[in-house]
Amino acid sequence: MPESKLPKSLSNSFEIYPMGVFLLDSIGDILYANRLGSSLVGSKNENLIKKSFLELIDEKSKSDFQKFIKKALASSETQKTKLNIIGMGDEAFEALLIAKYIELSKSTDPLCFLSVLDLTDLIISEEIGKQSELRFEKMANTAPVMIWMADVDGLFSFVNKVWLDYTGERIGAQLGMNWLKSVHPDDYENLLSVYKNAFKSWEHFSAEFRFRRMSGEYQWMLINGSPRVSEQGIFTGYIGSCININEQIKNEEKIREINIELTESNKTKDKFFSIISHDLKGPLSGLMQLLEILADEYNSIEEQEKLKLISEAAASAKRTYNLMENLLDWSRVQSGKMEYQPERINLFQLVNDVTSLYNQNIKHKNISLEINIHNNISVFADKKMSETVLRNLISNAIKFTYPNGSISLASEKKDDFVIMKIRDTGVGISEENLPNLFRLDVSHSTKGTENESGTGLGLILCKELVGRQGGKIWIESKINEGSTFYFTIPLSL
Repeated sequence: MPESKLPKSLSNSFEIYPMGVFLLDSIGDILYANRLGSSLVGSKNENLIKKSFLELIDEKSKSDFQKFIKKALASSETQKTKLNIIGMGDEAFEALLIAKYIELSKSTDPLCFLSVLDLTDLIISEEIGKQSELRFEKMANTAPVMIWMADVDGLFSFVNKVWLDYTGERIGAQLGMNWLKSVHPDDYENLLSVYKNAFKSWEHFSAEFRFRRMSGEYQWMLINGSPRVSEQGIFTGYIGSCININEQIKNEEKIREINIELTESNKTKDKFFSIISHDLKGPLSGLMQLLEILADEYNSIEEQEKLKLISEAAASAKRTYNLMENLLDWSRVQSGKMEYQPERINLFQLVNDVTSLYNQNIKHKNISLEINIHNNISVFADKKMSETVLRNLISNAIKFTYPNGSISLASEKKDDFVIMKIRDTGVGISEENLPNLFRLDVSHSTKGTENESGTGLGLILCKELVGRQGGKIWIESKINEGSTFYFTIPLSL
C-alpha cells in the first residue's frame, strides 16, 4: 500500500506517536515510516518506501528478525523482541521492536504495524537515574534527620538510616503505608488527612505527630514534605523529612505550665496582700484610737480604766508585731533570703523554750499544758524555722482554747522523722474550712475565744517552713471538740 493511500487521520496519529512507526507488507517491505522512524534509521521517508526492513537489521540479527516477523504474521497477539538495527549508516543500536498485523480494510492485505524504540538512550537514562539514586541514598543516610520519599500514590519508597535506627525496623516494614503503624493513635487521623490532601494539591505540607521509637516510647516529630516534579513538569511524588521536636514540645509545655503558675501565683499574692492589709488596718486603727483616748482624756480617766486601756493597747501592739514578724519571715522565705541551716537540736528543750514564751497567756486563760516529749529525742532541723512553726501553732492553740481548757504537745518517731502533735480543746474548725487553712487566696481569719484577731498567715508560714525542712503539715479537727495539728521534722540519726 503506497504511503499516499494511508488515511490522513491515521498518518497524523502516527506522526505524534512517541516511537518510530513502520508499516510493512507481508514480505517485509516498508510502506510507511513516520518522521521519528525515519530519523532512527538515518534516512528520509521517501528513501525508505518499498525498501525491505531486513536491510536495516544487523547481519547477525537478520535470521531472528525473519522469525519474529513470521511469528507476528501467524499470531493475533502482539510480539516483542530486541534486535540490533544498523539503519542507513554504519552504527548499530539496540532497539525494541513491537509487531502486530492489522487490517486497514477488507479489500487490502494485512499489514505489519512495527514500532521501534531506541534502547540506547533509555539504558543511559536508567543508568544515570540509578547513579543519582545511589548518590542520593548515600547523602540521605549521612544526614542527621529522618528522610523519606514517596511515589505518586503516596506510598513510601525510601527511608534513610536515621529513620530505621529510630524505629528499629527493617526498611520493608516502613515502606508503602506501613510507617503509619508507628504513629500514635490520637494523631493518626489528622496526620493521614494532611498527608492525603498534600498529594491531591501537590503542595508543601507539615504536621506535628507522635511517632513510636524502637523502645516503644512515643516522641513528637515534625514532618515536612515537598512535591517532586520532573523537568517535563510531571509530578513524581514527594520528598521530606521528620525532625525530632520532643524536647522542644516538652520545654514549651513546661513554659506554659510555669506561666500559668506565675499568673496564678501573682493573682493569689495580690489577693493575699489585700487580705493582710485589711487585717493590719484593724488592729492598727484600734491601737490608734486607744492611744488617742489616753492622750486626750488622760487626766479625766480613772486609774483602773487607764490600766485597762494600756493593757488593750499593749495586746493590740503585740498582735500587730506578731503579724509583722510573720510577714517579714514569709517574705524572706519567698525571696530566698531565709537560708536553711539545719543542726542537731534537742526537741524537748526546743519545745520548752517556745512554750515558756506563752506562760502568761496560759495562766491568763487557766489552761493546763501537758508536754509528752522524751528528753533525749534530737532532730536535724533549722532552729529558727522550727521555733517559728512551734510559736505559731502554740499561739493558735492558746487563742482558740476556752478558759480552763487544755493543750498537749507530744511526739512520735516514724521512719526518719518525728511527728509533732499540738492538740487543744478549743472551738475546732468546720470541715468545709479545713482545706482553706493553708491557702493564700482565701481569707479564713477566725476570732479567738476572747475575741483575739488573726489573719491565717501564721499557718501559711508554718506550711512553708515545714516544707523547706522536708516535712509535711496537716490537721484534724471537729467543731467544739478542738483541733490537733501535726507536722513532721527530720530525725537526727
